[in-house]
Amino acid sequence: MLKSGLNSFLQELEAYCYQQAIATFLNSKGECFVVDLSRKGKVVIYGYDRYTRDLFIDRLVQGCSPAASLILRSFTAEVDEFTQLPVKELRGYVLKSAGADLTFEKLPPNVMFACQNTDAETGEPLPLEQSVRYC
Repeated sequence: MLKSGLNSFLQELEAYCYQQAIATFLNSKGECFVVDLSRKGKVVIYGYDRYTRDLFIDRLVQGCSPAASLILRSFTAEVDEFTQLPVKELRGYVLKSAGADLTFEKLPPNVMFACQNTDAETGEPLPLEQSVRYC
Protein backbone atom coordinates (compact mmCIF):
# COMPACT_ATOMS: atom_id res chain seq x y z
CA MET A 1 0.00 0.00 0.00
CA LEU A 2 1.34 3.41 -0.98
CA LYS A 3 1.75 5.82 1.95
CA SER A 4 2.74 9.46 1.96
CA GLY A 5 4.81 11.69 4.07
CA LEU A 6 8.39 11.94 5.18
CA ASN A 7 7.33 11.93 8.84
CA SER A 8 5.26 8.79 8.30
CA PHE A 9 8.28 7.10 6.73
CA LEU A 10 10.58 8.07 9.60
CA GLN A 11 8.00 6.76 12.07
CA GLU A 12 7.88 3.51 10.09
CA LEU A 13 11.67 3.11 10.31
CA GLU A 14 11.77 4.02 13.99
CA ALA A 15 8.98 1.56 14.82
CA TYR A 16 11.26 -1.27 13.66
CA CYS A 17 14.37 -0.09 15.48
CA TYR A 18 14.06 -2.29 18.55
CA GLN A 19 17.64 -1.73 19.76
CA GLN A 20 19.88 -1.34 16.72
CA ALA A 21 19.11 -1.07 13.00
CA ILE A 22 20.88 -0.17 9.78
CA ALA A 23 19.16 1.84 7.02
CA THR A 24 20.75 1.53 3.58
CA PHE A 25 19.40 4.11 1.14
CA LEU A 26 20.05 3.87 -2.60
CA ASN A 27 19.11 7.09 -4.37
CA SER A 28 17.87 7.51 -7.95
CA LYS A 29 21.48 7.95 -9.16
CA GLY A 30 22.59 4.66 -7.60
CA GLU A 31 24.48 6.36 -4.74
CA CYS A 32 24.38 4.62 -1.37
CA PHE A 33 23.97 6.24 2.05
CA VAL A 34 24.04 4.12 5.22
CA VAL A 35 22.79 5.23 8.64
CA ASP A 36 23.02 3.32 11.91
CA LEU A 37 19.97 3.71 14.13
CA SER A 38 19.91 3.03 17.87
CA ARG A 39 17.09 3.20 20.37
CA LYS A 40 17.55 4.93 23.72
CA GLY A 41 14.24 4.45 25.51
CA LYS A 42 11.56 6.05 23.33
CA VAL A 43 14.06 8.01 21.22
CA VAL A 44 15.76 6.72 18.07
CA ILE A 45 19.18 8.21 17.40
CA TYR A 46 20.41 8.51 13.81
CA GLY A 47 24.14 7.90 13.41
CA TYR A 48 26.86 9.16 15.71
CA ASP A 49 26.63 12.89 15.06
CA ARG A 50 23.79 15.23 15.98
CA TYR A 51 23.41 16.31 12.34
CA THR A 52 23.07 12.80 10.88
CA ARG A 53 19.26 12.77 11.06
CA ASP A 54 19.06 16.07 9.16
CA LEU A 55 21.52 14.81 6.55
CA PHE A 56 19.55 11.57 6.18
CA ILE A 57 16.29 13.50 5.69
CA ASP A 58 17.97 15.74 3.09
CA ARG A 59 19.28 12.69 1.21
CA LEU A 60 15.81 11.12 1.25
CA VAL A 61 14.05 14.22 -0.06
CA GLN A 62 16.70 15.00 -2.70
CA GLY A 63 17.34 11.42 -3.82
CA CYS A 64 13.87 10.05 -4.57
CA SER A 65 13.25 11.64 -7.96
CA PRO A 66 11.94 9.69 -9.72
CA ALA A 67 12.41 6.76 -7.29
CA ALA A 68 14.80 5.24 -4.75
CA SER A 69 14.95 2.30 -2.36
CA LEU A 70 15.80 1.65 1.26
CA ILE A 71 16.60 -1.58 3.08
CA LEU A 72 16.15 -1.62 6.86
CA ARG A 73 18.01 -4.27 8.85
CA SER A 74 16.60 -4.46 12.38
CA PHE A 75 18.44 -6.47 15.01
CA THR A 76 16.18 -8.24 17.49
CA ALA A 77 16.89 -9.53 21.00
CA GLU A 78 16.06 -13.01 19.70
CA VAL A 79 19.02 -15.37 19.19
CA ASP A 80 19.00 -18.02 16.44
CA GLU A 81 19.33 -21.39 18.15
CA PHE A 82 21.53 -22.82 15.37
CA THR A 83 23.91 -19.93 14.65
CA GLN A 84 23.78 -18.21 18.04
CA LEU A 85 23.54 -14.92 16.11
CA PRO A 86 20.91 -12.24 16.73
CA VAL A 87 17.92 -12.62 14.44
CA LYS A 88 17.86 -9.82 11.89
CA GLU A 89 14.63 -8.58 10.27
CA LEU A 90 14.85 -7.23 6.71
CA ARG A 91 12.35 -4.76 5.27
CA GLY A 92 12.47 -3.01 1.94
CA TYR A 93 10.82 0.18 0.68
CA VAL A 94 10.38 1.93 -2.64
CA LEU A 95 10.42 5.72 -2.22
CA LYS A 96 9.20 8.34 -4.68
CA SER A 97 9.49 12.09 -4.68
CA ALA A 98 6.32 14.11 -4.10
CA GLY A 99 7.64 17.68 -4.33
CA ALA A 100 9.29 18.50 -1.01
CA ASP A 101 7.80 15.32 0.46
CA LEU A 102 7.81 11.63 -0.48
CA THR A 103 5.62 8.58 -0.84
CA PHE A 104 6.69 5.09 0.11
CA GLU A 105 5.62 1.51 -0.36
CA LYS A 106 6.81 -1.42 1.73
CA LEU A 107 7.90 -4.45 -0.29
CA PRO A 108 6.17 -7.73 0.62
CA PRO A 109 8.30 -10.39 2.41
CA ASN A 110 8.40 -12.72 -0.62
CA VAL A 111 9.79 -9.92 -2.80
CA MET A 112 12.40 -9.07 -0.14
CA PHE A 113 13.43 -12.72 -0.01
CA ALA A 114 13.79 -12.89 -3.79
CA CYS A 115 15.74 -9.61 -3.95
CA GLN A 116 18.17 -10.57 -1.22
CA ASN A 117 18.77 -14.13 -2.41
CA THR A 118 19.15 -13.73 -6.19
CA ASP A 119 22.29 -12.72 -8.05
CA ALA A 120 21.35 -9.51 -9.90
CA GLU A 121 23.63 -10.26 -12.87
CA THR A 122 22.95 -13.96 -13.42
CA GLY A 123 19.54 -14.51 -11.84
CA GLU A 124 20.98 -17.51 -10.00
CA PRO A 125 20.12 -18.16 -6.35
CA LEU A 126 22.59 -16.92 -3.73
CA PRO A 127 23.47 -18.81 -0.53
CA LEU A 128 20.89 -18.02 2.13
CA GLU A 129 21.95 -15.59 4.83
CA GLN A 130 21.68 -17.08 8.31
CA SER A 131 19.43 -15.75 11.08
CA VAL A 132 17.30 -13.53 8.82
CA ARG A 133 13.55 -12.96 8.90
CA TYR A 134 12.02 -11.26 5.84
CA CYS A 135 9.24 -8.90 6.87
